[in-house]
Amino acid sequence: MRLTTVLMLTSISLLTTACSRKEDSNRPALEVAQEKLQASIDTAEARLAEGTAKAEKALAAAMQRWEELQPKAEKAIASLEERVEKLVKDSEALKRLPPDALERARAHLDAMREKLAEAKAAYERGNTDLAVEKADAVQQERAAVEELLVERPDPPTHDQRGAGQAR
Repeated sequence: MRLTTVLMLTSISLLTTACSRKEDSNRPALEVAQEKLQASIDTAEARLAEGTAKAEKALAAAMQRWEELQPKAEKAIASLEERVEKLVKDSEALKRLPPDALERARAHLDAMREKLAEAKAAYERGNTDLAVEKADAVQQERAAVEELLVERPDPPTHDQRGAGQAR
């Protein structure tokens, strides 16, 4: 039993010595690996900071654009609704519009209201880019409605056509 104990202690001693030597030889490699890891972490943090700064800048620009577009879009809708209501009450003006212009203008106005509502919802969810996109679409739609509501000059009367041909 004594021999077994001595052999066991000797084995443990040899194993401990071998492990400690292995740790010493691997230590510089471990330090190199830690340095490389730290350099990679530093690079990643720098890139993250750059990306964050760019994202914050883009967000600020989009928010500013939204603050400009949102009231313009609301005013555009209100002024076009007012124009349509005036035309509805003015039968003479309606005669100077293409036959389906009022109906098409109302359809465009409905689409504009819907896009503005979507823009506001997107802004409230924090999606400022989408809000700006939708508000821009309202402004573009405004031009289409204004074009529809351009009145043509009074059509010539029957008497004016006949007088021109008699000469």
